Amino acid sequence: MKIITEPKVITETSSRTLLSSLQLQRLGAIALSSTIFVVDLASSIRVAIAVLYVAVILISVNIFPKKGVILVSLFCIGLTLIAFVSQHGLDFYDDSFARLLVSLSAIGITTLLALKNKAFSDELQEQVRLLAQTHDAIIVRDMNHIISTWSAGAEALYGWSREQAIGQDFRALLAPQITTSWDEMMTSLLETGHWEGEVIEHCRDGACVTVVSRCSLSRGENNEPIAILATHNDISARKQAIDALKRSEAFLAGAQWLSRTGSIGLKIPSGEMYWSDEARRIFEFDIDEQPMLTSVLNRTHPDDLHLVKDAIKHAYQKESRINAEYRLLMADGRVKHLQMLAQLMEDGRDNFEYIGALMDVTDAKTSEEALHRSQAELAHVTRVATLGELAASIAHEVNQPLAAVTTNGTAGLRWLNRDVPDIGEVRGAIERMVSETNRASEVIRRIRAMSRKAQPQNVTLNFIEIIDESVALVERELKRNKIVLDLSYLNEAAEVDGDRVQLQQVIINLLMNGMQAMINAKTKNRTLRLSLKNSAMGEVLVEIKDNGPGITSDQMSKLFEAFYTTKAEGMGMGLSICKSIIEAHGGRIWATSDHGEGATFYLSLPVTQKEHV
Repeated sequence: MKIITEPKVITETSSRTLLSSLQLQRLGAIALSSTIFVVDLASSIRVAIAVLYVAVILISVNIFPKKGVILVSLFCIGLTLIAFVSQHGLDFYDDSFARLLVSLSAIGITTLLALKNKAFSDELQEQVRLLAQTHDAIIVRDMNHIISTWSAGAEALYGWSREQAIGQDFRALLAPQITTSWDEMMTSLLETGHWEGEVIEHCRDGACVTVVSRCSLSRGENNEPIAILATHNDISARKQAIDALKRSEAFLAGAQWLSRTGSIGLKIPSGEMYWSDEARRIFEFDIDEQPMLTSVLNRTHPDDLHLVKDAIKHAYQKESRINAEYRLLMADGRVKHLQMLAQLMEDGRDNFEYIGALMDVTDAKTSEEALHRSQAELAHVTRVATLGELAASIAHEVNQPLAAVTTNGTAGLRWLNRDVPDIGEVRGAIERMVSETNRASEVIRRIRAMSRKAQPQNVTLNFIEIIDESVALVERELKRNKIVLDLSYLNEAAEVDGDRVQLQQVIINLLMNGMQAMINAKTKNRTLRLSLKNSAMGEVLVEIKDNGPGITSDQMSKLFEAFYTTKAEGMGMGLSICKSIIEAHGGRIWATSDHGEGATFYLSLPVTQKEHV
């Protein structure tokens, strides 16, 4: 292999020097050709002096382009013919004519060979020029690693100029670090003639660069290695980008593992899917298993299959966003709860793909269910405690109809014991007994409903009935404490979806709080106002206002916190449970108060959305 050094960078000064050199060479060629012509014309020496024109042609190869060389060759041929005719005329049978043919042949053959060599040289020089203009660093070093060629790309990459680098030991200058040992690299280069790999090298300013080094071995005439040609391509930025991408992927995988959130993709309409490692872990697919829609369906809980099929149907309809929550049934019987959100993406070539996130929310669901159970149990405890507070009123409510039954029973017997039984009076007494019995049964039914520990039932309810049944349970307390209850229903069709007992618990708790606030403050003219109307948002709005001492600003900020109470005997759970019940029904509860002028509690619930046929 021949080692071609890079062309020198031509500056303005060197350009003038080069121009002057060319002019001198051209003048020299003209002078030489003139001298040869004069000698050939005047000399009597019987030799082919015109052969010396070969030197003129060889000189012209370096100073003229191809056409210029041809013109010089024709000019030399013309001078040769002129000199021949001037001396010998048209005598073609003299030995001088043979010398003419020898001269012309030498000039022609030299011209052809020179043009061929010039074409090859020009092509090679153009390749070297183009190579030198690349950003790659081109370095040639001998077998002792002494640098002999240092391209402009090497100057730009490493910071040392050509003059500073040439003659330096390559290893000492750049301190290269390779993945293999230096001896192994040289052995591979000597055996194959080539070596390629990543190398970390040091620049003049101390910075490190990562390059791809491609080395080729040059051998001499005896096949002895004489030099190493290396091109170094800087891949530091690409390496940093790759390392950053790997770090990002590692961070993403770690974040997905910690949050139990996987990435999924679905191409439409091919149905091709791809999954992140965390998504595979959630579904418990093998690493070599190709995820498919059928695999997802096979792993889905049978009761939730319709949810997944609906999501797939929406995907093929190219809906912009898909949100689904469903369960997986694993092979060992375990159940997982999943939340899936996917967004439709388009690449501009009518190719559609859903990019989505898949989250394992099993722990959150389990915690939520445990919280609901705890809240339900706590609500049950507070209901029972409230019934304890109403024990006297409840006993009175039951005793009244029982006393009436006794009275009517005695009267009926008296009418029957007459000599002539009065059947009409007896019938009336029995009917009143039945009525009072039903009244007692209704009181007991309400008490049992309040004390029963059962799962909440979401049904459509008339809120006026909820209020009436709640008032009936506290009516005795209102009378006993001389409290006037002012009821106003501005909405006669207040239907909500919810659990009857829980909503009754909220109304009773708010009524009892209002009563106790007025009793403890020894308020005169005690009035409790309960109104039912529509809110500005179209919701069912209940207002319960007392004329007690009101609530201070400090108390207001903690009013709905658990275990906060202003009562010596209170648990501090009543309003907290009311808040959780109303929020579970999709509503809101809040309070306002002007200190010294009573407090008002508000609760709003969404109305039942009736289906239109």
